[in-house]
Amino acid sequence: MQVSTRQIVVAGVMSAIAILLAIIPVGPNSLGFIPFFLGTSITIMHIPVIIGAVLQGPWVGLFVGLIFGLSSMLWAYIRPTGGDIYFQNPFISVLPRLFIGLEAYLVYRLAKQGRWWQAILALVLILAIAAPVVVYGTTILDYEPGLKVLVLVSSLVLAVLALAGLILARQQGELAAVGAAAVAGTLTNTVLVLTAIGLAGSFEWVPPLPSSLLLALGLTNGLPEIIAAVIVSVAVIAAWKQIEVGRKGARIFQEEG
Repeated sequence: MQVSTRQIVVAGVMSAIAILLAIIPVGPNSLGFIPFFLGTSITIMHIPVIIGAVLQGPWVGLFVGLIFGLSSMLWAYIRPTGGDIYFQNPFISVLPRLFIGLEAYLVYRLAKQGRWWQAILALVLILAIAAPVVVYGTTILDYEPGLKVLVLVSSLVLAVLALAGLILARQQGELAAVGAAAVAGTLTNTVLVLTAIGLAGSFEWVPPLPSSLLLALGLTNGLPEIIAAVIVSVAVIAAWKQIEVGRKGARIFQEEG
C-alpha cells in the first residue's frame, strides 16, 4: 500500500485533534465532551476519525481511530472520573474505535456511487421516530423524566436533518454522502462501545450494567452525538474540499482522493 504525503498530513492532523479532545481537561470532563441538556454530556471525540476516513480513506480512518482509542484509554487511567473504569479496558476503549473510520468510509463511498445514502437517511428518519416511541412506551427512562424530553427534542432535530438530506440530496449529493458517513461512524461508535461494555460485564471484566441502562445511554447520548457529528463533519469536509453551495447546488472545486 502506497501512502501519500496528503494521507500522512491528514492522519497526523486528525490524530492530534483526537488526542487533544481526549486529554485536555475541561471541568470534570475532557474537551471532547460538550455539556448538554440536564447535565448530560455528548462526545465529539470520534468526529476526527470520520473526517480522516472520508478525506483520505479507510487506512487513515483506522489509524486515527486507533489513536483516539489509545488516548481515551490512557486518559481513563490518568484522570479517572465516573465511568472511566470501563474505558480502562482496551476491549471497550480501543477495539470499537477501529471500526469507526472503516464504516464511515464504506458508507461514504457507497453513497457517492449510488443511492445508498437515501436508505441510510431513511433509516435515520425511522430511528428518530422510533426512539421516542421506545422511551415513552417503556419504563427505561421513568427514573428521569427530563431525559425523555432530551430524547424527544433530539429525535425531532434528527428527523429534520434526515428529511432535509432526502429533499436536497439531488442537488447536494456530496454533502448527503458526508452526512451519511457521519451518521454511520457515530452509530458504529455508540453501538459497539455499549455492546462491548455489555459483553465485558457479562464476562466480569468490568462491573456489569443492566441492558436497560445501556439502551437508555444509547438513546440519550447517541441521538445528539449523531446531530453534532453530521453538522461538524459536513462543515469541515465542505470547507476542506471547497464545496460551494449556491443556487445550482453543490459544486466541487477540488475532489480529494
